[in-house]
Amino acid sequence: MAEIIKKSLNILDYLIIMAAFWVFSHIDFANLSWSNIFYLVTFVLWFGMLAVRIFIMYRNERQK
Repeated sequence: MAEIIKKSLNILDYLIIMAAFWVFSHIDFANLSWSNIFYLVTFVLWFGMLAVRIFIMYRNERQK
């Protein structure tokens, strides 16, 4: 499973993960602005698409 996750991630995904950690560490969750909500929704959508990509690659590897 770890091999499939490694195969599915590219350099841009690693940059997005680093940006997400930086944004999440600087967000004031007690006082969310519209831009903070936009960042949170964007990262949640990206993570969902990453999960779908990993699932598709896992299913294709299992069928071989």
